[in-house]
Amino acid sequence: MDYEEQLALAPCDLVYTRPTRYDGSGFSVQLSHFAPADLDLLTRVYRVMRRAHGLWLHLRDATRTGAPLPIDLLRRHILRELRDRSFLLLLRELGAATYALGTPGPGVRGALHDIRGGALLALIGFAAAEARGESISDGEIRHAALRARDHARIMRHAVSDLDPQLREIDAEIKTHTILDFVDKWDSSIYRAGERMVAVSAEVNYDGMVANHDLETGAIDRVLCTHINNAARYTADDRVSITALPINDQLIRWVVENRIGSEQSQRLREATGGDLGELYRGGATRGGHSIGLAQCAEIVAVACGLDSPDEAVYRGYIGSIVSDHRYTGWFHWPIFRRPVAQR
Repeated sequence: MDYEEQLALAPCDLVYTRPTRYDGSGFSVQLSHFAPADLDLLTRVYRVMRRAHGLWLHLRDATRTGAPLPIDLLRRHILRELRDRSFLLLLRELGAATYALGTPGPGVRGALHDIRGGALLALIGFAAAEARGESISDGEIRHAALRARDHARIMRHAVSDLDPQLREIDAEIKTHTILDFVDKWDSSIYRAGERMVAVSAEVNYDGMVANHDLETGAIDRVLCTHINNAARYTADDRVSITALPINDQLIRWVVENRIGSEQSQRLREATGGDLGELYRGGATRGGHSIGLAQCAEIVAVACGLDSPDEAVYRGYIGSIVSDHRYTGWFHWPIFRRPVAQR
């Protein structure tokens, strides 16, 4: 899809109506909402994420200025816990104990969806490939460290008291440019099972898009849901991400992948031909059918809309299938630093 087609996906006169910028809060639950067995798993997964990224930071800081990173050390250790078969089997059970007590509320379902997915799916793909004896490139090791960082932040966003100190810091720092998002996905490999999906990212904007890390966690939850879906269903092992400004208020994020005729038929049957149903939950197969529905909720709040239905109806978030390509998009407000008063 070219630039003009991406602009035509939805109106370009969409407006940002919030009186104050979305600070990244909400869409979080407390640890007390989970069964004890899931609490143990949540904290274990979080610690693994923190250790993986911490190892990257430790070796980066310990390396002499200008010297190359000791990639062999990173390769040996950064995925060690994640490639452990017993740990991978435990991950499959994450959420089961909580669901066994009865269907939890939407907040818990949304948190579990993003904790089981988020950046973790791509990270597990690296670890599983290494466990099979496949070669992991230096670039993939770097991306693995970034995925671990991102998923720890997603987990802090989803569970408010998982790491209260760092969540408090997330709410205070730091601004992120669009390039921070594009850099971590462009020319990366997403390993989906035994497939290697090539991810490309293009940006037509070089400004800021998030005020604090907590807001970045919210964007990552929306973006990762779209990327995970695209990588799962791509018919040619390619996924593209584009970010472009549609006016002076909003950025449009576009995630595309080619799909086969079978998947196209499934989508038509599941939605009755109205892809807007994907954002209301219950339309897709597998999981708990709330991933895109939660995306619509987050986008609606961030853009100042009354409801996720309004976000879908007005085109703030949506998807189409055209020429065997699935295209999903969502909008997020541009961030500009307040001008200091003299």
